[in-house]
Amino acid sequence: MHTISSNVEFVRTMVEAFQRGDLDTVGSCFADDAVWELPGTSPVAGTYTGPEQIVGFLADSFVRSGGTLRLELIEILGSDWGAVQVQRVLAERDGRTLDCVELLAHEVRDGKIVRTYHRPDQYAIDAFFG
Repeated sequence: MHTISSNVEFVRTMVEAFQRGDLDTVGSCFADDAVWELPGTSPVAGTYTGPEQIVGFLADSFVRSGGTLRLELIEILGSDWGAVQVQRVLAERDGRTLDCVELLAHEVRDGKIVRTYHRPDQYAIDAFFG
């Protein structure tokens, strides 16, 4: 079982890898059968299973943003269960601007993320990517 502080540091390491474009490291943080849920009706909404699909979704979101998608980490809150990531997401494309706060709850088991509950401002995401 991970401790609260180790879950926080684990998720922080993943976020920092994403921020520098290191998707191999991001993918290595997920269990083979991990599930990432993003609600909504936009083309990026859906349920992604396994590191390959999860990293593919993240890469696709970046491409669909015209390469402008970035996040600012606000806080990571940990527990024995996992960690909750609070972030601000920013992007611009085709005259549209995305600026919203999201919550991502990562369930961590045996040193890997097994499930991510991604809860954005669904209307903002749908409008930006739709």
